[in-house]
Amino acid sequence: MKKILVVDDNLMMRRLIRNVFRDDRLDITEARNGLEGLQLATENSFDLVITDIVMPEMEGLEFISQLRKIKPGIKIIAISGGKPYYLYVAKKLGIEAIFTKPLDHTEFVGTVKKVIDYQN
Repeated sequence: MKKILVVDDNLMMRRLIRNVFRDDRLDITEARNGLEGLQLATENSFDLVITDIVMPEMEGLEFISQLRKIKPGIKIIAISGGKPYYLYVAKKLGIEAIFTKPLDHTEFVGTVKKVIDYQN
């Protein structure tokens, strides 16, 4: 089973992401901020991390940078509702994809499945 870590301070966004994959066999773990996400990613193995950019405690760009040091090959998708420039910077950090909020569910699900090489 593929494992995904969703890091977002917005509970509704975490639930939305969980719900768009409700019919798929994916193990989804949630974190409320970058610090919590970094701890979970350090202690566990994930096939993909989906992270927001603007968060308290540790924002997304710092989280991505720290995560890359700990797990250099981990696949990351960044999402943001506010700062398109930050998504551009995140892409420069070598992540797999970026998305703006609100999410285009079809494109988002397709990209996630492609990145993790998901097979039903």
